[in-house]
Amino acid sequence: MKKIVIATIGALALSSTLAACSWETESKSVDEEVVNEKQKQSSENDPNAVSKEEEARLKRMEKGILVYGEGTKGGLYLTTVNTAYSERIMPEDGNNSRSPYMVVVSVKVANVSDNGKIADLSELRFNLNDSKTDKNFEGRLLPDRNPMTYKLEPNNSLTLDVSFEVPTIEDKYMFNIESKADPITDEWEVTNLNKFDQ
Repeated sequence: MKKIVIATIGALALSSTLAACSWETESKSVDEEVVNEKQKQSSENDPNAVSKEEEARLKRMEKGILVYGEGTKGGLYLTTVNTAYSERIMPEDGNNSRSPYMVVVSVKVANVSDNGKIADLSELRFNLNDSKTDKNFEGRLLPDRNPMTYKLEPNNSLTLDVSFEVPTIEDKYMFNIESKADPITDEWEVTNLNKFDQ
């Protein structure tokens, strides 16, 4: 009986020690989590705290440069570049006088006129600039890739595929739209194009 009492007391002492050590470890990790959470909340609540990505985006937008998915709104048009891609142009009947590549920019144009004015999209001019060589390329709306009408009723939109023939595919182009009816001052970065085997 004496052995059982001694074993029970030893077991209780051992379990008490283990429980105390375990509680101290849990307490430390809980305290660390509370401190980390408070630091995170203080940086979130700080109105001056800006992430590096957000800071880069703000600098880019101050310069009037947009990227895919971003748009600009004027009095008549809301224009957004959805995406862009490149294609290799196959020569027709041995005619090698054309540029070997084409960049196609997909642009959504919405009529946001407050006065009910119908927008005439045929007045838009599309430009693609290669900043390395400072060459400008004029865009065309190919009939097989675009709607038949260029009249846009208020509160409606159209997506246009604007094509540019270019001699090579570069890492970055700048795309802009000229309009006499509603001047558009922003431009878009056109990047991530397939380079093919140039």
